[in-house]
Amino acid sequence: MIKNSFKFIFLSLLGLVFFLVPFEIGGESSIMISHIIDFITENIFNAFILFTQISAWIVLLGTIIFLFYTSKNKYVNSVFKASPLNVILRIVGSFLYLMVINKWFLQTGVGSIIIDPGTGGTMAGEEGLLTTLYITFLVGLLALPLLTHFGIVEFLGVILGPVMEKVFKVPGFSTIDAIASFVGDGTIGIVVTDNQYQRGYYSRREAYVISTSFSVVGIAFAAAVAQELGFSSIFPIFYGSILVVTLILAFITARLPWKKFPAAYYQGKEPKTAETPEGKSKFKHAYESAIEQAESSTVGGALKEAVKNIINIYVSFLPIIMAVGTVSLIIAEYTPFFDIISAPLFYVYDWIGFSSEVASQMAPASLAGFADMYLPALFITDVSSEAARFFIGVLAFTQLVFMSETGMILIKTKIGLNFWDIVKVFIFRTVISIPILMGITYGLSLIGVISF
Repeated sequence: MIKNSFKFIFLSLLGLVFFLVPFEIGGESSIMISHIIDFITENIFNAFILFTQISAWIVLLGTIIFLFYTSKNKYVNSVFKASPLNVILRIVGSFLYLMVINKWFLQTGVGSIIIDPGTGGTMAGEEGLLTTLYITFLVGLLALPLLTHFGIVEFLGVILGPVMEKVFKVPGFSTIDAIASFVGDGTIGIVVTDNQYQRGYYSRREAYVISTSFSVVGIAFAAAVAQELGFSSIFPIFYGSILVVTLILAFITARLPWKKFPAAYYQGKEPKTAETPEGKSKFKHAYESAIEQAESSTVGGALKEAVKNIINIYVSFLPIIMAVGTVSLIIAEYTPFFDIISAPLFYVYDWIGFSSEVASQMAPASLAGFADMYLPALFITDVSSEAARFFIGVLAFTQLVFMSETGMILIKTKIGLNFWDIVKVFIFRTVISIPILMGITYGLSLIGVISF
């Protein structure tokens, strides 16, 4: 019992400190993950770039080989086999990364466009965004089990359950889904919600509200975006703003009449309920639930799972970011596409008080997140206005759905969303987020946290 209590309290606190508490090292105040990124880039950068190139080669060759080969190992198959679209994106993304790093075909017309500092050069290389992601996910996912495996999720789930029921009109079970998304990954939250819906824990309406309100990309990815946008020193404020806007949106979403998603249970399942056992206080029940989880988890098992998650990210996620990001930046750099579709937002941001130059960069960044949630950071990273970078950085998270990941996963669930539902969710969350975020941004600028 003492051992499990120690695991719960010490490891959970260690995780909270690692991800949320800024430390001053070498005159710079940032969260620990940011200091580790700085150490790697300043001391072993060339070795790490070699490591990323080896990873890209493995993904490129492995994806091609597994088009024609099936391993006896189910895990290896799960890593390298993918849908036709994902196969194309993995191959293209891995090749583009190697092409930019090694400057292949630089003398050709197409090659120069891809390797241009404003396109592929922004994605990969010495100061490339993908380089930051490689490091951040390696470090962040290794540390993430401190928050997800040793009881803090279960403890908060029991404590906050009544709040979920009263404020967001969804069962207390959903606290686990929400926390899993915030500290882990939005896709995890969606998968958990879909599974719980099929088991009778949620009605279809509740599953819709939960999956489109709380499935925000997790803290490790937020740390990467904050690092890239220059907000590591105020990361708790950056991530706190994401939480505030997300919760306000959830409060609104829970009260809208979603006629397509009735309060019916999957295949007539009997609804399940959860209550604190009679004779126990809520705190005691929460603590015992946390201890039970800590007892069921080992540090070795958690690390093994973390390594598998890193492999999954390196193989199936980062190449897609490279492919979608590079193509989108080429479209943004050489065509007026994003400027045209985002034209109304230019006038909104100009009216709000941003300069015309800044507003012209914010507008396309606001809609680019529908393709992939990292794109807004790519579009806005060089803007001088801290307020603009902060605004777009937080907006990218509160929009929640993006077609390279969460959007496609939502479509595949049993909850019943289609592509146009995803478009509606994106537009709804964007429209509601903008005025809320404007208030937060102005408030932070007034107290000197960020500047316009």
